[in-house]
Amino acid sequence: RVANNLPSPSTAVSLIKSLGIDRVKIFDADSQVLAALANTSIKVSIMVRNQDIPGIASNASHADSWVAQNVVHHYPATHIATILVGNEILSDTSIKSSTWPALVPAMENIFASLQARNLTAKIKVSTPLASDALSTSYPPSAGTFHSEIATSVIQPLLAFLAKTGSSYHANVYPYFAYAGNSGQISLEYALFGSGSTVVQDGSLGYRDLLDAMVDSTFAAMERLGYGDIPLVISETGWPSAGDSGQVGASVDNAQLYNARLAKKVASSQGTPKRPGVSIPTYIFALFNENEKSGAGTERNFGIFYPSGSRVYDLNLSGKS
Repeated sequence: RVANNLPSPSTAVSLIKSLGIDRVKIFDADSQVLAALANTSIKVSIMVRNQDIPGIASNASHADSWVAQNVVHHYPATHIATILVGNEILSDTSIKSSTWPALVPAMENIFASLQARNLTAKIKVSTPLASDALSTSYPPSAGTFHSEIATSVIQPLLAFLAKTGSSYHANVYPYFAYAGNSGQISLEYALFGSGSTVVQDGSLGYRDLLDAMVDSTFAAMERLGYGDIPLVISETGWPSAGDSGQVGASVDNAQLYNARLAKKVASSQGTPKRPGVSIPTYIFALFNENEKSGAGTERNFGIFYPSGSRVYDLNLSGKS
């Protein structure tokens, strides 16, 4: 919530209900938001802030205090389903020495605190990573994690996820892949609009960019010996506006991407590499955020304006 004009948590929850959404992700563990989500049956993913990871990793009592304050205080009235430790921490090289090595130890301490309370069957622990964790993503079968993190961070992370029955959380944005290479990637391929195979990778054919990006992550995990870990798309979306010269950012394209995404997710069709496997998916974001830095697109991923009016109509049921 990088904005100064957003509605109250209770109003936001009403808007969430109006979309028929059954799960949400927040980028902190704000007590007012969690209270507003109480008794709604909406599954909630909460987040440990990046700056809190080293302390939680080095001291189990810090992890226990965090769980007591942010989970136990609200659960089960608020259906907390996942604790995400940090956000895209491997994309931030400024915390490379302080936080990257602390990621999995922090996750282990959070898990141990949940385990002491018999909550590990109900609440999972993971961390969302951006696509830049991969050094190679094309073709999808060549997916590989950066050598700098593959054995030092990713392999222990995957071992933790496998041991605890959790999922790899991937932030996947076909928009940014398209916008950064619009001469080679077609808009139709990024918007689920290709009627035929665009990329043939061995025996697997790809009609949309999202599938290709997800399967490159599956391939990278497989390369490290963890080919069976489930995956959650913890962020995806499309901007409805941007600066002049930012290709593809429009209301029509945002509506089209998210509507087709909803239909795809509802069908549980999976990907060419994992057909028929359901992939839980989170659309970013509920609101446009007027204080986000960077290009104009960064401030225009919302389904709603802060006023509560819709940027565009969107049916998230996956039905026509």
